[in-house]
Amino acid sequence: MNIIAVDDETLARAGLVRAIREVFPLAEIRDFDRVTPCMEYISQLTARGEKLEYAFLDIQLRGSTGIELARQIKNSFPDTHIFFATAYNHYASEAFQLCARGYVLKPISRESLLEALDNMDIDWRREAQGTGERRLCVNTFGSFRAAIDGESLTFERSKSRELLALLIDKKGAGVTNAEIEAVLWEDANGEKRKSSYVQKIIASMVKTLKEAGVADILEKKRNYLAVKPDRIDCDYYEFLKGNAAAVNSYQGVYMEDYSWAELTTGILTTQKFEL
Repeated sequence: MNIIAVDDETLARAGLVRAIREVFPLAEIRDFDRVTPCMEYISQLTARGEKLEYAFLDIQLRGSTGIELARQIKNSFPDTHIFFATAYNHYASEAFQLCARGYVLKPISRESLLEALDNMDIDWRREAQGTGERRLCVNTFGSFRAAIDGESLTFERSKSRELLALLIDKKGAGVTNAEIEAVLWEDANGEKRKSSYVQKIIASMVKTLKEAGVADILEKKRNYLAVKPDRIDCDYYEFLKGNAAAVNSYQGVYMEDYSWAELTTGILTTQKFEL
């Protein structure tokens, strides 16, 4: 992965590069203090048939602006994710007209960079890790949504989708077939579901995850099913870690699709109130 950092202030550029390296430890990071050598490097990438994945640009540059540089970069690499790192927030409107991914005020830190990256609609963590592994991204605040690279998973059965939501809510704790039946059909007026039907729900969910390339998020044993939280990017899990962006994004609604989620809703609301 190729990343550039452009800033004509030596200390600011060093801080920016340090923050980028903490987030993207495996990337090839090149820094520049002027536009000309930066464009020469971009020409070299083009000649080699390589990509420029990320560009972190100061807006006020000696003899030019980051806005103009961004236009030139987009001409060569339309898919580059551009971030503006600057002390001047009055350029934000023009910056985002260029489809900039983020606008981060100086001084840049690892935390502010992570917050900007988390606002993107792509799985940047997979790129940062350099593993090429597909990761499941789950949103629980509001309605439940499971996606890969921004595209929602499609489940053949609604109960299979609900089962995945239940496993996410359990945070890695295992559930039995009897527990799945009790929760997923809690309003069935005592009607019992055959164990074979529960197995069909499980098989359907596993099939969807396999087709999406993320079946490794599951731990499956005889009459035991759980998710592996470290294989999943989830707002709920980030909230529990104290991630400020996740805490701020919780507005009192958690998996509103499912009545059994009300208990966790109360816990999250109480925790946010206490923070």
